[in-house]
Amino acid sequence: MAATVEYYDDLIDSFGDSQSLTLLVVAGATRDCVAKALEVDLHEPVIHPWDADDEADFASWALVEIDGGVIGVEYTGYADPTVDALRLMSRNGGAAAVVRSNVEAQLRFGCARDAEVLLDAGQDLHVDDPDQVPSELRPLFDRAHNDSDADAFVVGLAMAEVVTGLELTSQEALLLASAQFFRGPTLAVES
Repeated sequence: MAATVEYYDDLIDSFGDSQSLTLLVVAGATRDCVAKALEVDLHEPVIHPWDADDEADFASWALVEIDGGVIGVEYTGYADPTVDALRLMSRNGGAAAVVRSNVEAQLRFGCARDAEVLLDAGQDLHVDDPDQVPSELRPLFDRAHNDSDADAFVVGLAMAEVVTGLELTSQEALLLASAQFFRGPTLAVES
């Protein structure tokens, strides 16, 4: 595992448009557990969001089991997991991390380990007190804020690897791109 910004900078395009994207990485959980926490109905498949003629009023998630856990993608950037969902997905020694960006340029990184939230930084990775950032994430977190050339979404992916221990790969990006999407909860997009 590298957990470097450079690695994820080379990989990011494999996941789609990072201006409207939610990527979820969960270690130590099953696809069913993650779906339940996200309120995704695995019995209700939906068309791939890129193929839909109209914008849906509900979230569409693709969830894929990988070695060590589950990865998921949602393409609106408005259906990222709640803090409670992160706790649920990380129970029993697991870990969960989410990186989200949407068309309003709202970036979020949230993570939990063993049902305890480590960090939930929304609105451009903002936190009131930088000292609340776990020491293992601090160098990457600081890079997102101090390096004007750093893509904060990419930095978030590197932080997700640190938290979960799961390195995302181009093969996993291909799995997500070809995965079935399923209906999630109603979107709460403000107009």
